[in-house]
Amino acid sequence: MDTGLVLPPLGTGYPRLLHRIAADAIRPPLDGVMKALWLAFSVEFFILVVIAFPARTMDRGGRIVLLCAASTGASALLLFHFLGLFPAVYLLAIITLLFLVGGGLQVRGPETVS
Repeated sequence: MDTGLVLPPLGTGYPRLLHRIAADAIRPPLDGVMKALWLAFSVEFFILVVIAFPARTMDRGGRIVLLCAASTGASALLLFHFLGLFPAVYLLAIITLLFLVGGGLQVRGPETVS
C-alpha cells in the first residue's frame, strides 16, 4: 500500500490507521488530514523526548522538563475533550505525571544535609 508518506517505525499504530481509513472508506480531504495529524502528533512526542532527555542533566533543566509536562498534559486534555477516554489519554496522563515528578524534583534540587 503506497501512502505517499514516509512511515514511522512499526508499532506506532500508523499502519493500523491507514487500514482503518481504507476499510471505513474515509474520503478526501479527511483522510489526508488524519494521516498528517497522526504523523505530526508522533513527531511532537519524539521532539519532546529529544528535548527532555538532555534537559534532565542541565542545571536548570527541571523547568524545561516541566514545560514538556505542560505540553503532554495539554495534548491529553485535547484528546480527552475530542475523543473521550481511551488508552492514549491514560498513557499521556501517566507521562505527564512522570514529567511533573521528574521536573519538580529537579527544580527543587538536591537536598542539603547539614
